[in-house]
Amino acid sequence: MYIDWVIPCRYVEIHDNLGTIVGAGIDTFWVPELPAPVSVWMAVRLLAQADELDGEAHPVKNVIIGPDAQVLSDVVGEFGAEMDGARPDWLNGLMLATVVQFEAPAEGTYTFQHTIDESSASVPLHIVHGPEPDGG
Repeated sequence: MYIDWVIPCRYVEIHDNLGTIVGAGIDTFWVPELPAPVSVWMAVRLLAQADELDGEAHPVKNVIIGPDAQVLSDVVGEFGAEMDGARPDWLNGLMLATVVQFEAPAEGTYTFQHTIDESSASVPLHIVHGPEPDGG
């Protein structure tokens, strides 16, 4: 199984293996005080051969790394999927939604790293102390 992409977003919903993503690409969070809780949705697209979609467990790991390179969270688990109609001669796409939550102790760039099997993808999440700009 391979990670095609991971997109931070405000919200993601998956129905019939199709994703609806709201606020795709959000990567900066303004917080009024530190430490601050951070919660962000991640839209994930996996690619897999048909034989990988038979319900067999695949190792999964989600890691949050702080601006000082310290690991703040390291969650390990398993993921298995079955897909009716998976074509044996194609790479089959599979959409997932997950929520990442952590406590940001300081301002800076944090990294979310998602790993399944031997495939890994990382996205930056910037934490800024202070009011959000008007945009205008």
